[in-house]
Amino acid sequence: MKPYFTYFIVFRSSSNDESIPIQSYFRDGQIQKDGTMHLFDNDLNATLDAIEYIMHLPRNVFDLCNLDENFMASSYDTPHWIILLPDSKVFKKFEINIAVPTLFVLLDECDPQTVEQCKNWNPLLGVCKASDLNENLLKMQWEQLWSHYQENDFDFDKVPDMDIHFWLHEEKLKALPVLFLSRQYGAVNELLNSIFNCSDIEEKCVDIQWKNISHLNTLVAMGRQGITAWDQTANKIYDEIRSEEMSKFNISVVITFPGVSKWQIKHGPNAATLSETERRVIRIIGVHKAIARGGVLIELPCANEQLFRKFDELELRCKEGTNNKYIWKTLFDLGKLLGTYFSPFQIEVLKRAKDITVFSDFPIGLAILEGDEVPLQCYKKISYRPLTPLTRQLQIELTKSQQVYLGKTCKVAMAECIINNEENQNVYPFCKLVSDAVKEMARTHSGLIVVHKETYSVEMLKSFIEENIDADILYISAHGCYQRERNAAGIMAGDEFWIAAENMRVPPIVILSACHVSPRGMGAVNIADMFIRNGAVAVLGNFIPVNAKRNLVLMTRLFTYIAEGQLGNKQYKTLSEAWCGIVASNAIHELMSTSRRFEQWMHSKNREGSIRLIDFQLNRCVGRLRLSHVYSDTITIIKEMLNEEGLNGKFGDILDMNNFFPESFFYQFIGNPENVFLYNEIFEEANKHQPSN
Repeated sequence: MKPYFTYFIVFRSSSNDESIPIQSYFRDGQIQKDGTMHLFDNDLNATLDAIEYIMHLPRNVFDLCNLDENFMASSYDTPHWIILLPDSKVFKKFEINIAVPTLFVLLDECDPQTVEQCKNWNPLLGVCKASDLNENLLKMQWEQLWSHYQENDFDFDKVPDMDIHFWLHEEKLKALPVLFLSRQYGAVNELLNSIFNCSDIEEKCVDIQWKNISHLNTLVAMGRQGITAWDQTANKIYDEIRSEEMSKFNISVVITFPGVSKWQIKHGPNAATLSETERRVIRIIGVHKAIARGGVLIELPCANEQLFRKFDELELRCKEGTNNKYIWKTLFDLGKLLGTYFSPFQIEVLKRAKDITVFSDFPIGLAILEGDEVPLQCYKKISYRPLTPLTRQLQIELTKSQQVYLGKTCKVAMAECIINNEENQNVYPFCKLVSDAVKEMARTHSGLIVVHKETYSVEMLKSFIEENIDADILYISAHGCYQRERNAAGIMAGDEFWIAAENMRVPPIVILSACHVSPRGMGAVNIADMFIRNGAVAVLGNFIPVNAKRNLVLMTRLFTYIAEGQLGNKQYKTLSEAWCGIVASNAIHELMSTSRRFEQWMHSKNREGSIRLIDFQLNRCVGRLRLSHVYSDTITIIKEMLNEEGLNGKFGDILDMNNFFPESFFYQFIGNPENVFLYNEIFEEANKHQPSN
């Protein structure tokens, strides 16, 4: 049985090009204005009603069933799988071998031949026109799917409230993520009454989902204690556990934050005003992700030029040279500017979120919000999805993201694009240390496979990628090249510039160990976004020039956590968690990189004969580093160590919150790093039952 449903929306396309690159807006040497802020294809305007309708249907067979709490709690990133299909592709071979073809919705302008061709796929719910979609059909299709699986000896009871359906529109669409969990509790009418009789839908959705998830987690916790019968004692335990769960606010939060830079409006194809159609598309994207995550959606107004200009100034100053105090001041300034877009309630939700997904061209995780001393991304797992181009982002979001498991085996393809010559004598040795360290890990971890090659031209690099398309991770060590006059950022393969604009296959994880390959201040076309466009699940890049030695520390730590996950280390279960942990705990390394004297002191032994750095990591900092105050807590511990040795006041110029460079802040994962698993019990159990070769 294939449990996942796949829905198709067939539209009339004015172009036969399946993947138009961003550069296509340059025609005859001139920029062609698109008419939309985030570049949305008018061909898809008529699909939006159908997309919203389908998001009311079950995602998979389990949405039809009355599930126990453990089954519900095991759901992870479970979206609707919706494929937007141009009518020209219906007549071509289209492989559907990973899920059930469930329903074809055709826009009314599709011709009869297209309708007949879609019927040949034998979808479970048949074929219908977009104009035929309504609430009665919605109810009937839920029942049809349930009846289909009942005929196949499906051993589950029907989900409560299966006969209650209301097609939500406009802002009420934000209640859909709450609806799926509320249906399991038989509380659909209660939810709908609340939504239709409240003054703030967003706050109401957060409140209900908070209570839903707290209730679910309470039931799971009680089950672990062996409580299966309800009596007075069980009720008391329920109240105690639920109170504790409510205090955790264990909810995934999705944020949409539209807006582009002034440069893109003045020199690029982007419009100055966000259209209502785009606003609707962005809401659809946010709701779709919130349903998948079982979370809530926060919508922000359009970002203004001041925010992008401040960030562009930061990127430029880092490129041309600046001082550490300016860096920290600007991060706080960005936090103040960003804070004006959030209500106090939204800020509270943001700071308490379990994890955050951001759909925006602006990296909000880099800002230091009021009351914090470090950026949001230091203490929250954040996944970014750029909104531009919006057509592509909608296509990517509506399909189920690939889940990658590195806990059993992981092949790393390492491409070295920096030439070993005199010009690179201060960079290449550190690049080699990274590759040597990963190769050494492969010798001691049987599941880690490393392929390394020098690729000193674009052709060599592309051939290397194609030869190792089976790799899990593509690691590219290169000089970055940010061409501000063209607003384009890529890498140098030897002496050749490359931005990965070709249509090509790439491994699921791409790590760009190169300077400023993902700048955001001017909305540059960049290689990180291009890798996502070409199918990568997650891409690591950075906004600014990086220090090769500091990069060595970060990359080595990242691969260490990947390798340790194969040995069953459960410290970090996903790539998103691991990177958040690396950034949050990198304070001591950034302090050490500021001063050679301090670095030597930390690597030497204290009076008890212990190396100070190891003493700090294994003993001193355990349980004392608050993620939102990790730098001040680190400095406090270092000062205690100095005090114990009679060195009070030593390194005072370094142990200043504003006098070191927080380079790790400027790295960013885009895509779905939360879907890359370093360790996962479900994957491990599945591997046990796979036949050995």
